[in-house]
Amino acid sequence: MNKYSYMNHWMMQSPQGLTSPDVRRSYMDLYLKQIAALGFSGLDIFSFTIDKFARMFGSFIKFEEYLKDLGFEKVSGIFNAYIGDNKALLPHVRECHDAIFQDFEEACIKAEGTGVETFIAMPAASYCYCEPVTDEKIRNLAELWNRVGEMTLTKYGIHLSMHHEFWCGLREIEAIRKFYRWTDPRYVYFFCDTAQHRIAGVDPAQLYDELHERTWGFHLKDTRDTDFEYYRLPPDTELMVPDVPRWFFEAGEGIVDFPAVYRKMKEHNYDGWISVEHDKAEIGGGNFSECTGVSAWYIRNVLQKI
Repeated sequence: MNKYSYMNHWMMQSPQGLTSPDVRRSYMDLYLKQIAALGFSGLDIFSFTIDKFARMFGSFIKFEEYLKDLGFEKVSGIFNAYIGDNKALLPHVRECHDAIFQDFEEACIKAEGTGVETFIAMPAASYCYCEPVTDEKIRNLAELWNRVGEMTLTKYGIHLSMHHEFWCGLREIEAIRKFYRWTDPRYVYFFCDTAQHRIAGVDPAQLYDELHERTWGFHLKDTRDTDFEYYRLPPDTELMVPDVPRWFFEAGEGIVDFPAVYRKMKEHNYDGWISVEHDKAEIGGGNFSECTGVSAWYIRNVLQKI
């Protein structure tokens, strides 16, 4: 039976305007009670919020205890990315590997004693910071993540899974295939983001089919556009593209073939976490509560029947 988590992108209205709920305990209560009421039992967070939640609740372990009191099972995943703005943390540069390795080990230590199952990492920096994407750079990436994944799993019991944004260095299907051929399947796993792959022109159902034995999670979100032109734009392609104000939508509202993805899940007996994500839903007047409710309805009434 699949378990559903929520990727922590929520924004809400406050007397001070649009804000993240992690600025105030009462806002967190309101936000997370809505998520729990819709049936989500896990929460995916960003690595930079570990310390924030630890300060707010007394420790990161106490934050997870708070989640359990609301009906959640755990913090299911922690997301991290080195987009390329810090030249000391470029995954494709071998001289940066020690610093990235240490960064991940520090995050593992902070998560000790909780139920975190996976670190979700963007395998390469933004495309503009690592192009051209050569075999040598892909091998450097494989070397880094083999090393990090062995550490996170063997020392801390946390799987390392790779999440490919449409604007990151590993976006095209052949580059992705090379990366997984050159990484150790014991330590480096695949995390399927349905919209990000679809935007890059990669069929998420087909890619999951190829990598199902190494898949450790899904980000379930939709899109209405593909991008074969703008993915090089710095510093944030998701905001810089001139004619696409909003890239991501709730499942069933765009061009991703979710039934095909779920049929492949059924074929391969996938029983791991599926995380609903709709970052930047506020663009154009969108509402996170409504988007999350629509996604939950679509999952319950369409996808789970598959």
